[in-house]
Amino acid sequence: MIRKILLILFITTLLAACSKPINKSETPRYIVTSPELAELICMIQGDENIVGVINECDYPTTLLKKPKVGMFGSVSYEKILELEPTTVFTTGLEQDKLTADLEKAGIKTSSYYPKTLNGMLYVITKLGKELGEEQAAKSLLDSLQTELTMLRKTQPRHTPSIYVEIYDNPIMSVSDSSFVGELIEIAGLENIFPLLPRDYSRVNSENVINSNPDIILLTYPGKGAKHIIDRKGWENITACKNNHIYNIEDVNPDLILRATPRIIEGVKQLRSLIDE
Repeated sequence: MIRKILLILFITTLLAACSKPINKSETPRYIVTSPELAELICMIQGDENIVGVINECDYPTTLLKKPKVGMFGSVSYEKILELEPTTVFTTGLEQDKLTADLEKAGIKTSSYYPKTLNGMLYVITKLGKELGEEQAAKSLLDSLQTELTMLRKTQPRHTPSIYVEIYDNPIMSVSDSSFVGELIEIAGLENIFPLLPRDYSRVNSENVINSNPDIILLTYPGKGAKHIIDRKGWENITACKNNHIYNIEDVNPDLILRATPRIIEGVKQLRSLIDE
């Protein structure tokens, strides 16, 4: 109830603030609540118009000096109001409610949630138009597509199987239709879970053992090979026998989990796991 009252007071304040005449020539002031959108905006236009970000926005490093408005799943409405943005760039998942609340309060929002490789390319085009940087966005797209074409043309000689674990309690992996799944395919690896109920889904330990992956990759911090080998029955998996267990020190998760042009380096890091 208290939270609801505070939200009503917040929206009332916002509406009052938004009732003043808008200066069409005022300098844009962007708040960005998505690490990948912040990265894309910086690549297309730079960061000069970004006046606030969430804690997770850490690339490029210049964003670390920007005022913070909370964390991905817990954004502060009050801090957004203090920074007087002209646009708040949001994404999907837990931020759907944030977007709706800001729009109700009369704050302009732009929400983008690229879930596939083509979705990322589309978002780059849309952002280029919204930011008034269409040529810069086109140049970025052309460069990215050239790099992707080259990676697809230079496939490794063999295709080892891989199990990607994005969380360990419960254990979760990725399907072929997920963004990470697409990158696995481009890298020349075979995902042991091509079909799952969702793009990122819980999986059964026994199914991992039966699939017997050649490579295991952990995308979350603090865990290594021992964490995997100590699981009952996992010591017999080929990846465990051959010590082909990798973590965030081998593949930077931001390069494969965030839908940005840095996926090119992410694919190269994935490909480096293949024992030629």
